[in-house]
Amino acid sequence: MPLTLHLFIHFALAALIGYYFGRRFNHIWLGLILGIIGGFLIDLDHVLEYFLFYGLHFNFTYFIESRQFLLTDKIRLFFHAWEYFPVLLLIAWLGRRQQILKMVFLTLAFAGLIHLITDVVINGYSLPYYSIAYRAQHHFSAPELLSPADYQQNLDYKQELGI
Repeated sequence: MPLTLHLFIHFALAALIGYYFGRRFNHIWLGLILGIIGGFLIDLDHVLEYFLFYGLHFNFTYFIESRQFLLTDKIRLFFHAWEYFPVLLLIAWLGRRQQILKMVFLTLAFAGLIHLITDVVINGYSLPYYSIAYRAQHHFSAPELLSPADYQQNLDYKQELGI
């Protein structure tokens, strides 16, 4: 699937989740903003991965090519984790008497959940792949986390890029 379509799906679903919770709590604009933060901007961890490897020198082409993952053989993706969903639900429940707090954490939780479900479907990775505990258990190592076929695709892509 082309990256632009992938990102559009994330953005559209994030906006829908945000709109739903915004409408439910009578704060549509806040809901939309939170939905986009939780369900679209979650992908900023890809940028974080880039800067962890390259430092502050940004090369858009290298970023789009995912060189940060290819050269390190690491997949951290700190924001892509099922573990955040129950934590955010718990915080929403604890703050349930303050409707804004409840809305904030419910919107972030469900927008993030929808993002991860969409990634599982689009990317074809297993459910555990999106657990930060699972990735940590495997030392964030791409060869350990990816199927042999997926890892071979990474190796082929690296060769194609000449890196």
